Amino acid sequence: MTEEPIPKWQANQNRHTRFRTIVAVLRKYNVLSNLTRQKHPGQVRAAFEELGPTFIKVGQILSSRTDIVKPEFANEFKKLQDNVHSDDFSIVKKTIETQTGKQMSAMFASFDETPFASASMGQTHHATLLNGQKVVVKVQHPGIDAEVALDISLFERALPLLRYIPDSSVIDLREMVAEIKQSLFNELDTSIEVRNGTRFYELNNQADIIRVPRVYAKYSTQKVLVNQYMAGTSIQHFMAKIAKADELNDHQYDEERQYLAHVLVTNFLKQVFEDGFFHADPHPGNILLRELKKGDIGYNDSVAKSGRIIGKRQLPPYRLVYLDFGMMGSISPNLMDGIANVVIAVTTENTRQVGKAILAISNRTGEVDEEAFFSELAPFLGQYYNSGLGEIDFQGLVFEMVKVCRSNNIQVNPEVTLLGKAFGTIEGIVETLDPNLSMMDVARPFARQYMREHLNLRNELEDGLLATAQSLRDAPKLPSRLLSALDTFENGQTRVNIVFSHRKMFIDRIDTMVNKVVLAVILAALIVGSSLLVQSHSDNNWITYIGIFGYVTAVVVIIGLVIGTLHSWYRHWRQK
Repeated sequence: MTEEPIPKWQANQNRHTRFRTIVAVLRKYNVLSNLTRQKHPGQVRAAFEELGPTFIKVGQILSSRTDIVKPEFANEFKKLQDNVHSDDFSIVKKTIETQTGKQMSAMFASFDETPFASASMGQTHHATLLNGQKVVVKVQHPGIDAEVALDISLFERALPLLRYIPDSSVIDLREMVAEIKQSLFNELDTSIEVRNGTRFYELNNQADIIRVPRVYAKYSTQKVLVNQYMAGTSIQHFMAKIAKADELNDHQYDEERQYLAHVLVTNFLKQVFEDGFFHADPHPGNILLRELKKGDIGYNDSVAKSGRIIGKRQLPPYRLVYLDFGMMGSISPNLMDGIANVVIAVTTENTRQVGKAILAISNRTGEVDEEAFFSELAPFLGQYYNSGLGEIDFQGLVFEMVKVCRSNNIQVNPEVTLLGKAFGTIEGIVETLDPNLSMMDVARPFARQYMREHLNLRNELEDGLLATAQSLRDAPKLPSRLLSALDTFENGQTRVNIVFSHRKMFIDRIDTMVNKVVLAVILAALIVGSSLLVQSHSDNNWITYIGIFGYVTAVVVIIGLVIGTLHSWYRHWRQK
């Protein structure tokens, strides 16, 4: 049996050699340039595959981060394949026993030696606990944490190459690397996923047809994760059935698909507005659909009827199962208030109100021209009001929204961009299930209910009474203030302040133009003066030299101006 060749990334474990390999591949495929300018996603994908597991995982993370990369990049990164060999069972056994401090026979009645899945970070096995409970055990590859730490640190060392790339407002590569680094290290620490999974289970298991596998924390460690096994297939398979049925005009799945879409949207909004804790990566691979048959456990399950109706209703014969809790989002009460305000503002279709709500949950990284921001926002949002999911490209929406904010020195809260990404991901599923379902129509009642529950009527009444009292107190002063204003106008002491958008840019350009005019006048005077010196004192060598020096200085300055202008035009052309 011939041995397969060792991948290039694995053959270069020496730090300096690995660094040279990373730099060579980044240059070979123009990765930094392509990422910064958001061009040629195929080249970047090829580079990540050549560099191995860490970079493949980076690409897979970016495939769902349309707030960072364009949809074209996200779709290209979805093609990345792990191409990772699974570890021998002896290695897996050693990892589990070292991590838990127990013999495998003391934990598992049976353990499948062959993994059913193997990825960049680890591999997953079927097993059975001593009490007969079926579980899935995810075990990290040995040394993967050190490998990831090495690759990330070396990639950060390669970032200074950015100074050779023209600036771009589309993406901040340093910020992107920092976010990916945090995501990777969080995924390597399985204890984080244990906490996330336990909390998500407590909040969402048994919510209508939603089911969540139990996390067995006592068997899990930093590198080993043990979850309850739940049967089912990726919802992607059901979505494929639906697509085929639509082609044949077959309506047999209509009731089921609409119910699934409604439950997914309602539960996701419940995660956001009620729990403040949501699944940030709800892609089809992380959601299973299980079709139940008579006699299956849970076939006759029922839930309380919605609203004020007393009684219970039987659940349909299928269940949705959430998996993978490595990437979760949390929302603070203040941020939740802001998000609710944004949703409510969208219902008014008032762009200024929406813009103010967005500013309230964002950070300002520089001077912000609010009027310019509102003007940019108006045509952008107008096309999305009251649109069905089938009409909205959420990947493009999130990316363009972040781009609009960045161009106006506005940094959207990271949790908000994570929420937008999750919202867009689950939208992709719901769009297939029920394209006519508007997520905003479902979101509005949640936002309004949240505002009602968190509205402090006493404080609102007190604030209203104080404002009314202040108005009544100021009312008698209005005639005198009006008379004073008329006197000022009559005496010619009025002053009008004109505010217009982009005034800073306008002033900067005027300043640049004035500087160029002054420099041109100085250069003209220098040339004329040098000419007079050379012509009138041709018999005096040192005066002639001064004139020639003036000529040379003028020529050098003119050449510099021409080069600077051409370079400015070139950068402007490259950024288009």
